[in-house]
Amino acid sequence: MRLKSKIILICGIHVLTASLICSVAVYILVGKSFREAAVSQGFQHASSSVRSIRDELLTLQTKQKKTYVNSNVMEYIFKKSGQELIACFDSEEEEIYNDTVFGIETFSRLDYKGFDEFSVSECAHLVWEKQHYVVYRDYMDGYSVYKLEDITYVWERMRLLGAGLLLLTLGISIAVSLVLSAVLGRVLQPLQELNAGAKQIACGRYDERIAIERKDEIGELGRNFNRMAEAVEHQISSLEESESRKTLFMGNLTHELKTPLTAISGYAKTLLTVKLPEEDREEALSYIYGESCRLERLSKKMMELLLLEQAEEIRLLDVSARVLFHDAEEACRKGMEEKEVRLVCREDGECFYVDADLFTEVLINLIDNAVKASSPGSEIILSAEENQVVVQDFGMGIPNDEQEKILEPFYMVDKSRSRKSGGAGLGLAITAAILERHNCRLQIESVVGEGTRMILQFV
Repeated sequence: MRLKSKIILICGIHVLTASLICSVAVYILVGKSFREAAVSQGFQHASSSVRSIRDELLTLQTKQKKTYVNSNVMEYIFKKSGQELIACFDSEEEEIYNDTVFGIETFSRLDYKGFDEFSVSECAHLVWEKQHYVVYRDYMDGYSVYKLEDITYVWERMRLLGAGLLLLTLGISIAVSLVLSAVLGRVLQPLQELNAGAKQIACGRYDERIAIERKDEIGELGRNFNRMAEAVEHQISSLEESESRKTLFMGNLTHELKTPLTAISGYAKTLLTVKLPEEDREEALSYIYGESCRLERLSKKMMELLLLEQAEEIRLLDVSARVLFHDAEEACRKGMEEKEVRLVCREDGECFYVDADLFTEVLINLIDNAVKASSPGSEIILSAEENQVVVQDFGMGIPNDEQEKILEPFYMVDKSRSRKSGGAGLGLAITAAILERHNCRLQIESVVGEGTRMILQFV
């Protein structure tokens, strides 16, 4: 069942229940009032009728100067009065006059009550074949007089009142349901839009947004939905980009592994099947060893990169620039001596909040790239300033369209030169991963033919 139908059903049931309770209360209160009024009116009318007969009896007694009236006289007086629904019985319960269908047995077993504290007369309620009567009882010179007043009209009115209240209750419930349906249709329209938007997102349209200009909870829900859609779109975009990078990464890795493995396999097969001169045999073994070392370096770089992506929080300490520069210079000394490149370190007691081993690895990668880009006899400047470290070379430089790509795994500006020097294009990718952990930005300033400045800016 849809939400709108549930709300209408629940509200309809509550309205119907409340209306029924009110109707029943009105029916009971009004019914009681009607009955009391009918009993009072019947009592007064019966009392007046009996009083007229009593007056007639007193008049007759006065004329005849008698205090006792026999049954014949009483019968004559009642017949002369012409009263309907009246009966008279003597002290022995013998019928003197009876204009009703009831006998003394019926009248005797009724529950009579005084109408008020000042009245000596009594009345009771008699029901016979769906007819209702007020029975008025009085005593007149030793005779019992019963006068009936028909109050059946009260129950007729009550039935009409009950039917009217029932129709009114149903009408109110139907009207409330119709009005509620119209109001809910308008109120829940934004939810239908949200539902449609969610279906569109589920179908892959992650740019779908909901235009809801409201200041209530539904408007807030719409704004949160749009924020969620933006987050989903961003996440999907990130996942697609990550998947694309992984695919490219695996392709590059396969390509990088294919060349040395092919060479190793070819030379090994030659050594197994062909008897080579000692000089050629040593050359083949040397090549196999060199390519094996290259594969070892590649696997180590791969492990470093994977460990950086999966590692938890790193431990940061205040480390002086002098210690960082010294460790990086010692690690790069052999490569610089072979290339005849000199490293110039400039620092003035600066300290940086870093992981010493990881940040030293960053400096080693940057210095190593600077050495590869520099010509023999040139120098590289490693300097520390407030909140930044700069590695500057005066080599070949990096073209503008290549600067954003060099941080990608396996990407190399000059592939032939990098492979000759044993590179695989993973150094700067590792550097970028380490810097991200240190909340540090890498800025590249480079001019082709003049050199490159790698600026490590701490945020």
